[in-house]
Amino acid sequence: MKGERILVQGIVQGVGFRPFVKRLADSMGVSGYVVNTPSGVEISVAASGETADGFAERLLKEAPPLSHIVSIKRETAETEDGGSFLIKPSSGGAGVTMVPPDTAVCPECRKEIETPGERRRGYAFTNCTDCGPRYSIMERLPYDRPNTVMKSFKMCSDCEREYNNQSDRRFHAQPIACPACGPEIYLNYKGEIITEPEKALKMAAGEINSGGIIALKGLGGYHLICDARNSFAVEKLRELKNRKEKPLAVMCRDIGSLKKYTDPGERYLRLIDSPEAPIVIMPWKDHPLSPLINPLSDKIGVMTAYTPLHILLFDYLNTDFIVATSGNLRDEPIAKEQDEAERNLGRFTDVFLHHSRPIKTRLDDSVMAATAGGYTILRRSRGFAPFPVIINSDVKAQVFAAGANLKSGMAFYKDGFAFLSQYIGDLDTAEAMELYGEVYSGMKGLFGAEPEIAVSDIHPGYRSADFAGKLGISHVKVQHHAAHFASCLAENSFYGDAVGVVMDGFGLGSDGEAWGGEFFVKKCSSVSRRAALRKFVQPGMDAAARHPGRMLVSYLQGSGLLERCRPMLKLRLGMEKGEVDLVASVCEKMINSILTTSAGRLFEAAGSLLAGKKTNEYEGALAVALESMADKGERGAYPFGSALELDPAGAFVEMVSDLERGVPEGIVSARFHNGFAARAAEIAMRLASENGTDTVALSGGVFQNIRLLDSVVDILESSGVKTLTHKKVPANDGGIALGQLYFFLQGLALSE
Repeated sequence: MKGERILVQGIVQGVGFRPFVKRLADSMGVSGYVVNTPSGVEISVAASGETADGFAERLLKEAPPLSHIVSIKRETAETEDGGSFLIKPSSGGAGVTMVPPDTAVCPECRKEIETPGERRRGYAFTNCTDCGPRYSIMERLPYDRPNTVMKSFKMCSDCEREYNNQSDRRFHAQPIACPACGPEIYLNYKGEIITEPEKALKMAAGEINSGGIIALKGLGGYHLICDARNSFAVEKLRELKNRKEKPLAVMCRDIGSLKKYTDPGERYLRLIDSPEAPIVIMPWKDHPLSPLINPLSDKIGVMTAYTPLHILLFDYLNTDFIVATSGNLRDEPIAKEQDEAERNLGRFTDVFLHHSRPIKTRLDDSVMAATAGGYTILRRSRGFAPFPVIINSDVKAQVFAAGANLKSGMAFYKDGFAFLSQYIGDLDTAEAMELYGEVYSGMKGLFGAEPEIAVSDIHPGYRSADFAGKLGISHVKVQHHAAHFASCLAENSFYGDAVGVVMDGFGLGSDGEAWGGEFFVKKCSSVSRRAALRKFVQPGMDAAARHPGRMLVSYLQGSGLLERCRPMLKLRLGMEKGEVDLVASVCEKMINSILTTSAGRLFEAAGSLLAGKKTNEYEGALAVALESMADKGERGAYPFGSALELDPAGAFVEMVSDLERGVPEGIVSARFHNGFAARAAEIAMRLASENGTDTVALSGGVFQNIRLLDSVVDILESSGVKTLTHKKVPANDGGIALGQLYFFLQGLALSE
C-alpha cells in the first residue's frame, strides 16, 4: 500500500528514539518499521494523509528529552501493511549520523542506586535511554552495543529482558549493565587492590576525609579529588599541580546539597542541573569552601555529581563539596587508562579508584557561564561534543578544519553538518599533539569522514596548521579573527551582512602584525577590517602574555604617563627603576617586539595595575582579576577615543589620576569596563549604519568577560541592533574551527 518513508536526522541514536517511534506507531495503530542507518533514523509507516501528518507532528512534539531533531524528510513510498511495527537491526552504508553526547545520570537512575532493594542499588554504572555514556564509549556508527566498548560485557538475562521490553526505560539502551554483568570498580590503595565495591568506595572516601588526594576514573578520564573545604588538601593539590592561583572546580552531590549553602538563582540552577551537567561559573561570596579554591575572585565553578560513581562516593564523604579537577600533568591530556593514570598521576596520589569500562574518547568537563541574556560556553566538551552545527553551503566536498593552537578543537564538514570535536587544549607539547591526532583519527572513523580540503589558521607556527598541511590534501588558510567573526555567524545560522566585533588575545594579522581588537564588516562575500584598537608595542613578543607588567609599561609609555607612574609601578607592582628602564628601552627600540592591537593584552595590563601583580599565573589571569573586582553599581566611564578609534590612552590617564586620589580599585575597574564597552558598541553601531546592516556579532576570548559582554549587548540591543553572541561554541579559540569552515564554505574573502 501507499505509505511514507521518513528520514529523521539529528541526535536520534542512543537516546531511546527507536523505542519511542515504536510506542508512537503502536498507539496510532500504524504498521511498519524503524531502523538506525548511517544517515539517521529511517521510518516506514503504512499510513498516508492525516494519519501520516499526525504521526510526523507527534514525532516532533513528543520526541525523547535527549533527542534533538535537525530535520525530517518525508516521501511517499510503497509499504507493507503487516499489522505490526518493528524495530529492525541497524543497517550499514554511507550517510551522516549524529553522535549523541554523554549525559548526566537521570533522576530515575539516581533514585535506583539510592533505594534499598533495587537491583542496581549502589551500582556505579547504572544508566538508561535517558542518560549515561554515549560519545565516550562509541567506536563506530551506527550506535549499537557491538559498536561500543560495552561489547565485551555480555548482558545477563535480567538486563536482556529489560533491553527487549518496549515498555521499559532501558529498551534498547546500549550501555545497559548491572552488578551481575557489567563493569566493576576496584581500588588501588597504596599498592593493595580492593575489588569489593563498597569497601573500595569507603577506603577512597576515607582518604579524602583524612585530607588526602585520590584519582578517580570518571566518564571521559580521571579526576583528581580532594575535600574542597580542607585548605591543607587544596594547598597540597595546588603545589603538586604547580597551579598557584588558577581556580579549581568543585563538585557537590546534587542541587539539594548546593541549596543548603546558597540559592544561586534560577539562571544558574538551570545550567547546573541540566543533562549536560557542566561546570558553571557563579558568584558565591560567603561560600563554605577553602579560600584557596579561587584566591583571586568570589566566582566559583560548580557542578553536580553526574555519574553514579561520583554519587556513590559522596555516600561515604564527610563533606558536601570536593575538588574534581582534570587528572593530568600541566599542559598534557587528561588520563584515561589505568597504567597511564598511575604513571602520570603518581606524584599526586597513591590511591586510585579504577573501573573496568574502557574509555574510547577522552573528555574534559565542559564549562559555562550565565549571562544577562542566557548563557555562554567557555569550554565545550563532555555533554556537548560532538554535537554538530548546520552550515548552508553549495560545497559538496568534505572539509577538515584544524582550529587554533590554544584551547584547540577541530571540526569536520560533511553533507551540510559541521561536527565539532571536544576541547583538546593547548598544542604546545608532544603529548597534546598526540591527543590531537587521536581525536582526528577517532572522529574521521566515527563519522566516515574523508576530507578533501583542510582549512587552518594563517599563522605558520601553529601546530594545528602544520598538521593540516601534512594531510596531503588541498590546504586553505583563514585569518584568525576573521574565523572568530565567522564562528559567531555560523552558530547563529546567519548569512547576511553584519559587523563583527572581535576582542581577543592574539592572532596573526594579514598584514603580519599582531591583531586582537578588531572591527570587521561582512558585505556579501567580502569581509573587511574597518577599525581596530590603537597599536601599542608588545615587548618580548609572546612573553608579554605571561608578564602583563611589561605590557603595562608599554601602555603607560605610549600614553605619555611613564615618568609620572614610576613611583606607582614600584609601589603597586614592585617594579624597580632598572626593570622599568629595560622594558621602556625594548619598546622604544622595538627589540624582539611587535605592534599589537590586542584587547587581551590591554585588559591584562589594566588588571596588572589594579591587582598589583606583574605576571599571569595562567592565561588571562589578571584580566579575570580585573573583571572580578569591578564594582557592579558604578556607572562612570573612562574615555576610549572618538570616531572609529578605540584608544585606551585617555583611559589610562584617568585611571592613574583616580588611583593617585585613592579611588577604590573596584570603581576604577568598573569605569574601565564601562568606557571600553561604550566605545566598542559605538564603533560597531556606526559601522552597521554606514554599511546598511542592523546585525553585530561579538566574538573573541575577551568576550568571556561577562561584565564586558553584558554591557556591550545591553548598549547595542537597547539601540535596536540585533546582537549575535556565542552559546554553541566558545567565544575563545575553541570556536575557531567552526569559523574556519564557515569562512571557507561561504566563499568569503578578507580584504584590507
